[in-house]
Amino acid sequence: MQVNAVYGPGGYSAQWFRLSKGTRMSIKTMLVHVDDAAGSKSRVDVAARVARDVDARLIGAYLVPTADITPSVAALIPKDVLARRMDDTARAQKASEALFKDAVSRAALASIEWRAPAGDALQSAVVHGRNCDLMVLGQPDPDDPFMGFSSDLLTAALLGIGRPILVVPYIGAQALLGKRVVVATDGGREAARAIGDAWFLLRRASEVKVLVGTVADSEGAPSFTQTSERLAKWFSDHDLQPEIERYDAEAGDHGEWLLSRVADFAADLIVMGGYGHPRMREIVLGGITRTILRTMTVPVLMSH
Repeated sequence: MQVNAVYGPGGYSAQWFRLSKGTRMSIKTMLVHVDDAAGSKSRVDVAARVARDVDARLIGAYLVPTADITPSVAALIPKDVLARRMDDTARAQKASEALFKDAVSRAALASIEWRAPAGDALQSAVVHGRNCDLMVLGQPDPDDPFMGFSSDLLTAALLGIGRPILVVPYIGAQALLGKRVVVATDGGREAARAIGDAWFLLRRASEVKVLVGTVADSEGAPSFTQTSERLAKWFSDHDLQPEIERYDAEAGDHGEWLLSRVADFAADLIVMGGYGHPRMREIVLGGITRTILRTMTVPVLMSH
């Protein structure tokens, strides 16, 4: 960023800032969750491809729901049982590290890092996730015995790291990601942040469809026309001319309707806000976030 300042007797009388193209939102550091689940490979492959395309450093973080064995607990476990458990843990970690390094090698990434943080996995995910530009996680797989951990990890990261998250379906993703993108917005803070976090992908897209959900026009509520005009200008500032479509935010299952439009558009990526309502309301009532995470068929970039 170049700064030109004009000084007067009282200090700054005017200050002009000129932003170069290089200061636009970019992704320089990515972190991908690696574990022992079957879906880990496709998740790492997607992360490696995105990191290659945006020239980012990729960090593989091995996070599994394995409790640390304290010395007092270890003293109560037979030595042969303890040794087998330690060997199994070490082999699983080495296998996951090999999977990560194989994926980044095939993607020919120039900068990578492997981490296997000790301690509570959920806390580690939040701590490490806060120091990256994008975190890549997997959709919880109902056939995975550790689905509960995957769900907790996703929720903890989404609500706790303050960074965008790319969620990869457990069935995998298309070879080309982000060519046809659906953006879902209700005009809320989370959706606005997701759009801002996704420019690095949206600017690479061939086609973008923006689905605008608005409440019934009433006093104080922005109309679809007002909202769509502002969105169109914002996207135009980023050299994008998306197709903008309205949907009724009061009718039906928003998540199922959204996935239906994604299929109709043949999209390969969804951009949306996550948990736009208070967390307790989401727990009680469900909501579009939970529907999408449960039934998603393409990767989703979410921000909270």
